[in-house]
Amino acid sequence: MWQVIMIVLVGWILVGLSVALVMIRRGHDVVIWLVLGVAAGPFAIALAGLGAYLERQIPVLKTVEITDQPRTDQLLTDRIRMLAGIDGSDAATHAVVAAATMFGARLSSVTLLTTLDYDTAFGASAARLDRITGDAQAAAVRTLSAMGLRPHSARASGGAAEQIALSAASGHYDLIVLGSHRRRQSPLGSVTNRVAERSPIPGLIIPPARLAAATTTDATGLGTRENTP
Repeated sequence: MWQVIMIVLVGWILVGLSVALVMIRRGHDVVIWLVLGVAAGPFAIALAGLGAYLERQIPVLKTVEITDQPRTDQLLTDRIRMLAGIDGSDAATHAVVAAATMFGARLSSVTLLTTLDYDTAFGASAARLDRITGDAQAAAVRTLSAMGLRPHSARASGGAAEQIALSAASGHYDLIVLGSHRRRQSPLGSVTNRVAERSPIPGLIIPPARLAAATTTDATGLGTRENTP
């Protein structure tokens, strides 16, 4: 009897967690869906269907002050339009500042992109979303402004890797900059790796420890190399 109960319990949790991991990968809140997965078990499948429906009710992308940027085929080859993923972490802030230092006057523009999970975005007012985005980007904006740069701000709702790659494919950017989180190993896979697999433009991956070594990843899959500024 106890063996049957244990089998049912383990199956319940495994099914629920499997659904939760899928939803987290799609860009939903980690804590909410892990709790739902364990508590709801197989019934989390129905909740996932509802979540997928709600995704379509949320605007995917809001971009500020970048609509006047020329497309890639209009770009002067010696100027770089940089897109940086910013999640409020020190690693992300360090990455965009390091890249701005490396490229200096070659930068045409810098856009900071913050991705919010669907559960945070759903039902939230525009003012609240602007505040969350502003808080995540504040440190990077302060430092870049001190360097004489005026970064653009953008936000997206959904999975971070998917939304960064989608923005990269818009034709408005020439380089993606991401900070690596060495101590944050996720069972869902690295956002950086998934961006590299999907992005049509090159990516610059900067480790958090120092500026001296930055790994440049060709997002088209041609390989990686070490750059020393």
